[in-house]
Amino acid sequence: MNQWKFVRNAVGLFGSAVHEGQTKTGTELAPRSLREGGLISALYNLGWEINDMGDIQGKNYRLHNTKSQSFRNSLQLGVINGEINKRSYDIAKQDKFMLNIGGDHSVASGSIHGLLQHYGDDLRVVWVDAHADCNYQLGPNRNYHGMPLAHLYGSIQEPVKGFEWLKHRLDPKNITYVGIRDIDPMEREFIRDQKIVYYGMDEIIELGIGQVMNRILKQFEGKPIHVSFDVDSIDPEFAHGTGTLVDGGISYREAHYLLRKLASSKQLVGMDLVEVNPQLEKTPEFREEFFGDFQQIGRIQGTQTVALGIELIASALGRTLVL
Repeated sequence: MNQWKFVRNAVGLFGSAVHEGQTKTGTELAPRSLREGGLISALYNLGWEINDMGDIQGKNYRLHNTKSQSFRNSLQLGVINGEINKRSYDIAKQDKFMLNIGGDHSVASGSIHGLLQHYGDDLRVVWVDAHADCNYQLGPNRNYHGMPLAHLYGSIQEPVKGFEWLKHRLDPKNITYVGIRDIDPMEREFIRDQKIVYYGMDEIIELGIGQVMNRILKQFEGKPIHVSFDVDSIDPEFAHGTGTLVDGGISYREAHYLLRKLASSKQLVGMDLVEVNPQLEKTPEFREEFFGDFQQIGRIQGTQTVALGIELIASALGRTLVL
């Protein structure tokens, strides 16, 4: 494989087996399902050295008799993300590609913070999601999987116990949203006021995914890039196994092109693949195998969204269609 700009030919992989950032169980099963479906062999066949560090299990950090006025499971999620932050930073400082397989999107505050520790303000983030995940309204019934960017932006100014490690901030000018289409009013206001670059579905339709990616890579030229990819960015026709389905998302082809384009820049340093929920698939049957499935990455076995998740990671790590 060709040399990447900021990482050597090695992946530091860990699972964030976490569902505590929202109310539905099942996302904690995704890391195991992705591995069993062929993720490790896919990365190996693409030429990467693999250091599988195992899973951070949310259930191992369960805390009883604790109540929070900030958001659900705030102390537990603070401790969990602190561990994710440590792993992410340790991987980055070894010049490895950081691959975090979740889990719900709450785990991104830890993974991105760890990269910010290493890369500093040079880090750029491409956030692929149906949602902006920067809601900063606190309350005991709030779900943190819709809030991690608010924490990283510094919009949540109230100290939250368990998050004492969160000291670095992500400048809103260093992120671009792709695929957003279900946005809270306060998030709309924040995006507008901060002048955050975004490509919602209207912009993707108008410009085409090729022009969108050309603009992003020009905007982030020469910088280390992390992609945080929520499968609910994809239209439910192609990815039904996730907890917050939103119609009208990006297509199978657009999702893969987006990631292949980021990979071709050689600037990627990390990826979150989140919100895969095997319990919410339309059918427990494995996805039909197609003739081209085995090219470059080997056999993939899994339900529709699990198999797609493996393919998406492979595209981000160098799988190509021709050369």
